[in-house]
Amino acid sequence: MKILVIGAGSIGRRHINNLNLLGYTDIDVVDTDTSRLAYVKKTFDIAHVSHDFKGSTYDVAFILTPPVYHMEMALELAKKGTDLFIEKPLSHNLTGVDELLQHKKDTHIVIMVGYNLRFHLGLQELKSHLEKTVGKMYYIRAEIGQYLPDWRPWQDYRKNYTAVKELGGGILLDGSHEIDYMLWLANDTLKDIKTIYDRVSNLEITVEDIAEIILQFEGGIIGSIHLNMIERGYNRYCKVIGEKGTIKWIFKDNILEMYDGESRTLTSTKYEYDHNHSYMEELKHFFSCVETRSEPLSNVYTARKTLETVMRIKGDNNESQGHV
Repeated sequence: MKILVIGAGSIGRRHINNLNLLGYTDIDVVDTDTSRLAYVKKTFDIAHVSHDFKGSTYDVAFILTPPVYHMEMALELAKKGTDLFIEKPLSHNLTGVDELLQHKKDTHIVIMVGYNLRFHLGLQELKSHLEKTVGKMYYIRAEIGQYLPDWRPWQDYRKNYTAVKELGGGILLDGSHEIDYMLWLANDTLKDIKTIYDRVSNLEITVEDIAEIILQFEGGIIGSIHLNMIERGYNRYCKVIGEKGTIKWIFKDNILEMYDGESRTLTSTKYEYDHNHSYMEELKHFFSCVETRSEPLSNVYTARKTLETVMRIKGDNNESQGHV
């Protein structure tokens, strides 16, 4: 299997390393940054590095660039019948998404989008216990907060695409994991959104650094999501409240808390977990889908719903408020 990796930044290096761990070495890496190419050539077991992928043919391509470039690259590769793994978010807006879906329909290619938290043990355990512990869901809360300069401390945060509007940055897009998995957990049609987002910090960025989102689903579930890149330390959790009880997943501490309303007992389970495992599992799932020609758990259709939700939040919905 001949593999193309576009983008040799932090997420690119993670995926290249994991591909090697899974036994894949026939990998061409493309990046415009010569120093990045030199690093991956020296560090990993790959075939070639270059500044351009045009003119070559691949079985599978990983698009791991800033979001603003995702759709252009995906469309070019889809026309060749290349199976695609696109790092989240699907894109920075909806332009070109329908065209990509048509290419998928015409060529039957597999397209997966990298919402790796769907493959995280903690979130999967939470989801598996919903019926028994929670029953009918009433409310879902998701939260993520971390200071942007601490995300990738080895580089100037101002050069990170997350900090730059023109590259598809901002906490709403880069923090869309929480939006994606809330839609997955609720498994219902989104009825209404109310949001406020802004840039409130002194960080040298051109995007929003905080957002508070309220979602209402057709079946009655209320969801709330808090996203920020200004919080010192690291905070991430998901809590689901329902008729039988409450369940909470605490990402950093690898803890799952379950409260049984009938017995009024709280059970707390701590598990050992390497967070890279979720990235490994999504790769295994992707290649399995490529082999069986089946639809991934995190596919282009679910990723489109997540992107559509972000676009509504960013102003298409009259109830939304925000500026940067």
